Amino acid sequence: MNDPDREKETHPLSGVMEFWENVMADMEATAAEYREAGWTVTELHPGDVTPVPARVDTVETGRVGLDVLVPGDEFDAVEDVVGRAAFDAYDAYRAERGDVVFAVVVMQAEDAGEAVAVPVYYTKKEASPMLERVDEDGEMRLYVRPLSGDRRVVFVQSDPEALLPVDDGGDEDA
Repeated sequence: MNDPDREKETHPLSGVMEFWENVMADMEATAAEYREAGWTVTELHPGDVTPVPARVDTVETGRVGLDVLVPGDEFDAVEDVVGRAAFDAYDAYRAERGDVVFAVVVMQAEDAGEAVAVPVYYTKKEASPMLERVDEDGEMRLYVRPLSGDRRVVFVQSDPEALLPVDDGGDEDA
């Protein structure tokens, strides 16, 4: 049985990979600015970013936000810094290309002078259940994990507006 909607699905970065490379460069430049201001910055380079819950989810997990897969050494570094510092603020820089939302999120532990820079992306269509839940809950999370999936670091964005698509007043089902 063929599902026409399933056949049309592609990776969220299809057709916008060059823009993703620019987002990664922006993350590196932002991290450099933080370092110049005296912060210690851990930069993450996601292999994949998945909204949860997603349009294709069949099991309710209770998680709401973006699942961010990072290399094991980067996960170890972020897990270490989270063990030493309380991350209680963030900055986010957002851009959109078509249906794809990009952001550079900088989680901050101001008292410790530590920051974690995380570039993320998602398609509005795939993320629609997540976006509805974020709207209801008033917060969002980044679930950073290694490939093994046996550990996770969670960053909370209690005011997630900077990570959400700009409301263009268009038809969300289009």
